[in-house]
Amino acid sequence: MEAALRVFDRHGEREKRHKARLKFLIKKIGVEKFKQLVETERLAIKTQSYPVKELPDPAQTVEHFEPNVTVPKNQYKYDLWLATNTFEQRQKGYFGIFIKVFLGDLSSEKARYLAGIVKKYAADDIRLTINQNILLKYVHEDHLVTVLNRYGFAEPGYDSVADITACSGTDTCNLGVTNSTGLSGVLESMPTDEYPELIADKHIKIKISGCMNACGQHMIGNIGFHGSSIKKKDKVIPAMQIVIGGGVDPSGKPYIADKVIKIPAKRTPDSVRYILDHFLEQGLEGECFNHYYERVGGKKFFYNLLKPLAIVEDLTDTDLMDWGQDHLYQQAIGIGECAGAILDMVGTIINDAKEKLVSAKESVAAGHYADGIYYTYATYVVGAKAILLSEDIACNTHRKIISDFQKEIVDLGKISLDYNYKEKALAINKQELTQVFAEQQLIDAEHFLNLIIDYRNSQQANDGADKEIVESYYKA
Repeated sequence: MEAALRVFDRHGEREKRHKARLKFLIKKIGVEKFKQLVETERLAIKTQSYPVKELPDPAQTVEHFEPNVTVPKNQYKYDLWLATNTFEQRQKGYFGIFIKVFLGDLSSEKARYLAGIVKKYAADDIRLTINQNILLKYVHEDHLVTVLNRYGFAEPGYDSVADITACSGTDTCNLGVTNSTGLSGVLESMPTDEYPELIADKHIKIKISGCMNACGQHMIGNIGFHGSSIKKKDKVIPAMQIVIGGGVDPSGKPYIADKVIKIPAKRTPDSVRYILDHFLEQGLEGECFNHYYERVGGKKFFYNLLKPLAIVEDLTDTDLMDWGQDHLYQQAIGIGECAGAILDMVGTIINDAKEKLVSAKESVAAGHYADGIYYTYATYVVGAKAILLSEDIACNTHRKIISDFQKEIVDLGKISLDYNYKEKALAINKQELTQVFAEQQLIDAEHFLNLIIDYRNSQQANDGADKEIVESYYKA
């Protein structure tokens, strides 16, 4: 894992933030090349193997109490919860429990209560699920009623149409185009109020993303939505792109959803009603949703079914507002959680290089030679980056920084070194991680950084000011 991260550090995108992801690097160089780079990098990793300790039987860590005599307050709801949120483990007498957590949002008060319950009844083990929920293991059957009787931890319908996965949308992410959380609250309450017969159906899942980036997993939802907008003359209307048919069928066959139609965001609940009503009317006995979707005509059929909701000639004032908003919609894409902006100065980057060097010295002094060597590598890269930016040379990957610094700075005689900078910087995975190697790298890195600082000081003496580097990648 550490070697893979180092490969991404060196070769991953550093200019276009929306492509600063491992998947883009693998797409560019291929899986086999990536694996080869990982193996090469492993020489520089301090921990070559990690012993896995054999843990005690979790069942032995659970406290045992007298059998629970508590009676459920609502037997119907309890039975539904048992059917949808629990499963019997292979260990006789023990159950796994899924806890629905709306949008994965858990307050500190609820978390403390849950931690106490888990420590006492569930082998002190909490697992987070991909659909923003929680899984507890080793809950004894005698305590199922007692365990989750507060804070809504016993709401039925886990991983069903009543359990929506959604990103934060415009609440906290400036890449969000629409409010995922506001819509989620409306849609999650709909099955309980209007379609209780579907709460136990594990093969209809709704997933929402505030933009097309799929943080809410909309393309693997049986019914999915991603934020968008519709223009009508001088008005911009918050909208949802509807996708249908994603997920996995009972046999395990995977599906990617089809883009079907775009509608005003405020009409999204009606689109779900259109789809679910038709499924209840036309779905065959025991037929899963995706098979029904394909049987009735797929994308073309549902485009025609939902087309009335896409008509924007009869918009109301509320259609011009997003969910959870009381003002007209404004489309403004900012930096967001999925991206970032750079507001940096060369001096700040040099300070970062100084911090790397300090960490290198501390690591080597403590005998952590592998860590020290990596910090010296970072000193070489960050220091070079500062000077390249000061010379208006675009910086992208670590590899390009190293190559460009050798070619544009060292080879042109702007900074004089008595060694090949590129070879020195990349020596990290060429030798064993010995004390001698670590100490020599530290000496050379300190000398290198002093040259960087001197060069920058001479630039400032001539230019008279720091240089700002400002870049923005996401604008409305």
